[in-house]
Formats: sequence, C-alpha cells, structure tokens
Amino acid sequence: MTNEEMQRAMNFIVEQQAKSSAKIDAMIESQRESQKDSAERFKRTEEGIRSLLAIAEIHEREIATLGHQISSVSRDVANLADTTRATDERLNALINVVERQISNGRNGKQ
Repeated sequence: MTNEEMQRAMNFIVEQQAKSSAKIDAMIESQRESQKDSAERFKRTEEGIRSLLAIAEIHEREIATLGHQISSVSRDVANLADTTRATDERLNALINVVERQISNGRNGKQ
C-alpha cells in the first residue's frame, strides 16, 4: 500500500468515525428527549389517576349519603303505610257505625 492509499484509508476511517460519532450523539439526544417526554406523560398520567381517584371518593360519599336518604324515605313510607292502614280501619269502623245508625233509624221509622 502506498502512502497515498494509506492516507485515503486513514481519511476514510476518520470520516466514518466522525459520522458514527455524530449518529451516536443524535441517538443520545433522541433518547434524552424520549425520556423527558416519557417522564412528562407519566406525570400527566399520574395526575389523571389521582383526579379520577378523588372523583371516585366523592361519588362513594354521595352514594352513601343517598343510601341513607333512601333508607330514611323507606322508613317514612312504611310509617305512612301504617298510619294509612290505621286511618282506614278507623274510617271503616265509623262507616259501619253510621250505616247501622241509618239502618236502625229507617227500620224504626218505617
């Protein structure tokens, strides 16, 4: 190999090394950007999950409150049913008394 060929080979090797070095630097920078983007996405995801958890806890409390209200309304409806039943019984008794009085009055006068 002549000096000129040796020089060309060395220049080629140096040029290839420079290209490889530039590619490696670009890949390192791309990796840094990717890690930065991933960290930001992770942070947003974590914030979203925390927000959803807070909303779920609020809904859980609302559901518990509604459950208590429904129970209270159910008790009120049961009490109203008992009261209505008792009122119906008294009303039926009064109707029976009035009907007897009317029947007895008619039978006695006719």
